[in-house]
Amino acid sequence: MAKNVDSPSLAREQIEVLLTAAEPRRYRIVVQPGLMNRLGEECQDILAPDAKILLLTDSHLAERYLPTAMDSLKAADFEVIPMVISAGEHSKSLAQAQEVYETALQHSMTRKDAILGLGGGVIGDLAGFCASTYHRGIAVIHAPTTLVAQVDSAIGGKTAVNFGKIKNNIGTFHQPLRVLSDTSALDSLPERELAAGMAEVIKYGLIETSCMGTTGFFTWLLNHAQAGTLRAAFPEMIRRCCEIKAAVVMQDELETKGLRFFLNLGHTFGHAYESLSEYGLLHGEAVAIGMQKALRLSTLLDLFPAEVESQLETLYRHTNLLDCVQQPLPYTPQALLEKMRLDKKNRDANIRLILPVEQPGKVVVRDDIPDTLILKVLAGN
Repeated sequence: MAKNVDSPSLAREQIEVLLTAAEPRRYRIVVQPGLMNRLGEECQDILAPDAKILLLTDSHLAERYLPTAMDSLKAADFEVIPMVISAGEHSKSLAQAQEVYETALQHSMTRKDAILGLGGGVIGDLAGFCASTYHRGIAVIHAPTTLVAQVDSAIGGKTAVNFGKIKNNIGTFHQPLRVLSDTSALDSLPERELAAGMAEVIKYGLIETSCMGTTGFFTWLLNHAQAGTLRAAFPEMIRRCCEIKAAVVMQDELETKGLRFFLNLGHTFGHAYESLSEYGLLHGEAVAIGMQKALRLSTLLDLFPAEVESQLETLYRHTNLLDCVQQPLPYTPQALLEKMRLDKKNRDANIRLILPVEQPGKVVVRDDIPDTLILKVLAGN
């Protein structure tokens, strides 16, 4: 029986990830305000004193965070190599990775050195990918500055670049040495990006029970959203998401046991919308649409109570996602279906979907859904 959790774990500012697939490896996820000022101190704890740090960030964040990060790392006596790339999904490419490699080579970086990704999901994925492949693997440290990165993409070791107009088509598994989530960074996050991050948070509420046996996070989110207290509860909310993600990664690091598939609720649908929009839709916005489609499909299959659809709509309304989900989009159901066929989770000709079942928190993997029913959902019926 699932254990009810009335509130996320509030006392823990650090979540430990213990991986035992090959040999025991540990890293910490630190969730605190003001961490940007302590990057150097945190890196001293995990890197050699003479390590070089390639500090990777984007053009939108450089002015706001780069001076503080540089000062902190230099105060800790690290040699810092700043690298600023163009902001946006288009930078998550092999061409951009090559520029990172060239910079690392120019500064004679070796395996004792590290890449520190300061930014959102694009920076984190690119930093991890380059670190995992340069010299067959150097250290990566994540300092996520967006909500979606702090609760999801910076945790768990998945790295990727986009290729062939397919999102995350080339990538590796490469765990970070540490994840440093400065919650103060969210104070200046644009509302659209904050809303997109909430889609990944809501996802955790819909998969929690299947991932770690507890329940109640979806209701906790709904109650705080309706009371208008969700923003004040962000630190607790982020820690709970990290705990759920860490629990999954510790049990299924390389996505070989099926449990890690649960983290992709809404993503098979969502990636299709994201790709067809040529990344005009933010990742979280596409996931929000995808989760709505997954719930609709489960309801049509009588797997999930219909009233949760209205609860999800309420959550979307209070987290500024409803307009995005309800906006008319120019993509045909058939075009979306063809994109879904390219998803990495698929096996053979079958589209593999993660679907909610029974109650918020429980999900299953299904690869036997007829195309006709998927098309019906994509058509909005």
